[in-house]
Order: sequence, then C-alpha cells, then structure tokens
Amino acid sequence: MKILINKRNSITKNSICAIGSFDGVHRGHQEIVEYLKKLAWSEKKTGIITFIPLPFFVLKRAPIFYLTPWKEKETIFRELGVDFIYYFAFTKKFAALSPEQFVKRITSQIKPSVVAVGENFHFGKDRKGTAKMLQKLAKKFFAVEILPCIKDDGTISSTRVRELLLLGHIRAANRLLGRAYSISGQVIKGKGKGQRLGFPTINIKVPKEKLMPLDGVYKAKVLFGTEEFLGALFCRHDLIEVHIINYSGDLYKRRVNVKLLERIRGLKQFLDDEVLKSAIAKDIQKVIE
Repeated sequence: MKILINKRNSITKNSICAIGSFDGVHRGHQEIVEYLKKLAWSEKKTGIITFIPLPFFVLKRAPIFYLTPWKEKETIFRELGVDFIYYFAFTKKFAALSPEQFVKRITSQIKPSVVAVGENFHFGKDRKGTAKMLQKLAKKFFAVEILPCIKDDGTISSTRVRELLLLGHIRAANRLLGRAYSISGQVIKGKGKGQRLGFPTINIKVPKEKLMPLDGVYKAKVLFGTEEFLGALFCRHDLIEVHIINYSGDLYKRRVNVKLLERIRGLKQFLDDEVLKSAIAKDIQKVIE
C-alpha cells in the first residue's frame, strides 16, 4: 500500500476513492472499503483520501486523541486491501478552502474517477459543503457515490466508539468497530511491584495521541510475533500494565499489541499488599473463566 502526503502519484489517476476522517476504521468505514473494491474489480486502484491531523482536532482546538493513530490506521487499511492512502495536510489555511476549491484540489492532485462519501459528509469552509453539493460540483471531474450510514442501535460513528470507550463499555465499542480495540507499544521497564507480589507484568509505552479507555482492569489478549496469550490488563490514564497468563519470557523492548475484550472492574485502593494480591488473583481467575 502506498502512502502519499500532499504528493501527486500516478497510482491515484482514475482510482476509486473514499473521503473521510476514518478514525477507528469501524464497521461503517469497512463497508465503504468493500464498496470501493466492488466498483474497482481488479482493473482500478482503490484509495482512501483523509487528513493529517484530523479536521476535528484543528477546528475544535481539542487535545488530539485518536482511536487509530496514523500507523495503526495504515495497518488496518493495508489488511483490508486498499492500494493507497492520500493525506491532505489539514491546516487552518486548508480549512478555509471553499467547497469549489476543495473539489479542485481533489481533481488536480488525485484525479480519481469515482469518490464515495457517507451521507453525512461535510467539507469546505465552515463545513458548508454537503455530500449532495460534492456530487454537483464534481460532476464534470469525477463521479460521487453517496453511501448510507451503517446502523447498530443508532448510526455507527467514531464519536460513539470514543464515548463507549471512555465509559468503559468495551464490548459495545468492539461491536461497532468490528474488532477488539487494540493498544500497541513497546515494553518498557516498570517498578517491579507485580513481580514482587507474584504476578509479573509488562509495562507498555503508549503513544501520547492514542485514546485510552476508562481506567480499570480489563480482560485482554496480548500478541507478539506469532504468539497470543490471555492477559489481565491494568489501565490508568497513560499507563498500561499487563499480567500475561501462563507466560514467563522476557519481552523488554519488544513491541506488543494488546486487544481489550472486557472491563472487569474499576480501580480501587487496597489496604495492604496482601489484599491487593488477593484482588489480582481474583481478576486473573475472571479472565481465565
């Protein structure tokens, strides 16, 4: 899969593309990719047109917390069979483009034959452009396919997934994502308290822009290389600590991927180490069960 940032490349000419933020690459996004592949058959390239950083974080001046940071998003789209991702660098100047100027950017820099968007797609200055307007403005340059939103007790959206994660509803979030919410990072040195209590853990350095779920203890799967183990995961703000069940190797400095499956409980204060040790043992038993 080719990655392009504000750069012309012949791979995009006459391609079948979709435009959007695609944070999380949830089930709705996956449906769009499948639609692109059906349109393209084996004759044309499929592409994702998106933005760095995402418009929401620039326009709302909000702290940047992605469901899927760039590299993670790229990995998922590669696995889905997309041929390229084209990033527009999203700045205040780019945000000020009129709907007409935005269409010209797509036409001159990408030259697609078809562009698919969701029915709630907005673009251009003050988000004045709509999916219908895009269809009208692009008529001479490329076809625009407007796709209905995917429903699951309401519209599936990145915002809903974020809300569910922040509330600790991991199973519901995973249902909308179509896969387990995952956190990847390098194993770093911890304080060794888990080891002293008889439950050795790995500490994972999480990218600062990654959205963390509600603090608590989670059932998880830990993947490294070709191996996969169950784990009891402790999450607090930007700290991820995992006891890997039935594993005793050294993962220091290795990169691991942790998939969150279910929230077991919230965080608690314990009177002493013996009480904490008992609580950890119960957490691990719940994970196993």
